[in-house]
Amino acid sequence: MFVLLMYGAMLAVPLWAIAVVVKLISVAVPGRRPDWARDLLRWSAAMAAAGAVIVYTIGLGLVQWDASEAESGAGSSPADPCRSLPPGTLDQLAGHEPSYFPLGFDCLLDGGRVVAASGPYTTLNALAAAFALAAVLSLLAVGFLDEYRARAEMRAGRMGAAEERA
Repeated sequence: MFVLLMYGAMLAVPLWAIAVVVKLISVAVPGRRPDWARDLLRWSAAMAAAGAVIVYTIGLGLVQWDASEAESGAGSSPADPCRSLPPGTLDQLAGHEPSYFPLGFDCLLDGGRVVAASGPYTTLNALAAAFALAAVLSLLAVGFLDEYRARAEMRAGRMGAAEERA
């Protein structure tokens, strides 16, 4: 299931990148609306969230792919991500365990020790976390911007009322 979602996410990556580039170009050209900063922050939050979902979905597919490859077929043992272990450690290999949150693939050794397998999982976890953090920070910035504008309008309203009385 996750492998099929991974293929869809991989097809979405170029579309996501094109949308980001087009938006960056539209910000650089003159003739923007007065409220373009708020809209850009909201759009950036949405695109960062989409980036986090895309990266995490690709990672889920890779974990499931590696787990599936390790469970069936000739040459499936040891699991492909565990094959990069040093020869002494590879001889102690007892099994494997995929992890879907956080993304990872662990090699289980005799004696109960667990060794993280090689693969792009650390990078994918870091990218997904960075995109998610960027989305949250962008949404917080939108909230702060809205609050700042509301307070400025309130101050301007008080100033106008005070000038009318005088």
